[in-house]
Amino acid sequence: MENVYPSGHELRYALNQTDYQTLRSRLTAAGTADGGRGSGWVHTLGFASYIHKALPGREERTEARFALRYYNSDPTFLLLERREGETTATAMVAEAECRALLAGETSWLAERHDPVLRDFHAGLTERMLLPQMMLMYHRESYTLLEDYGIWLALDTDIRVSLQHEDFLDPELLAREAVARTGQALLEVSYTDTIPDRFLCLLEEAAPRRRMLVDRYL
Repeated sequence: MENVYPSGHELRYALNQTDYQTLRSRLTAAGTADGGRGSGWVHTLGFASYIHKALPGREERTEARFALRYYNSDPTFLLLERREGETTATAMVAEAECRALLAGETSWLAERHDPVLRDFHAGLTERMLLPQMMLMYHRESYTLLEDYGIWLALDTDIRVSLQHEDFLDPELLAREAVARTGQALLEVSYTDTIPDRFLCLLEEAAPRRRMLVDRYL
């Protein structure tokens, strides 16, 4: 599933089931669905530093955050995503490389001539990045108001797990992960500005939406 859309800004919301159904019906009726290109399962493993929690007086800094992701339950190739502010960069990671990483082998990251992988290696060694909660969800994407570069994603059937060693086994994760019943996520990407008519659509279809800050929650 092609799931990387260039954008300058992003907004993320939590939705209840009522607002999700209403918004999905409005988007489907408008014929904006991306079809097979943007519909499928997404598995994400985020990494975080716990130094600020372990060392008294050490405050958490706003530094680059990393996550591994694969699509449609196929971990053959993964994307390593680096986010710093509103800037996102990605690098391709093979399944064998990811398995080595989950087993604690990180030297291959420094050997690859890719700035995202090298920055990730520095984060693992210097900031003590560790795997955190995994997310699995089904994503439907919609493109609308192309002149404004607006793209939406609706994520449902959200499941979470702390068993990062099982990250590359989607069937096992599907059985063991804990479902977040009744929750849906909305992600909005846009290039420059959001027109009022789109904001009115959100207010009409999802008035109880709740803004989210952390991309990997």
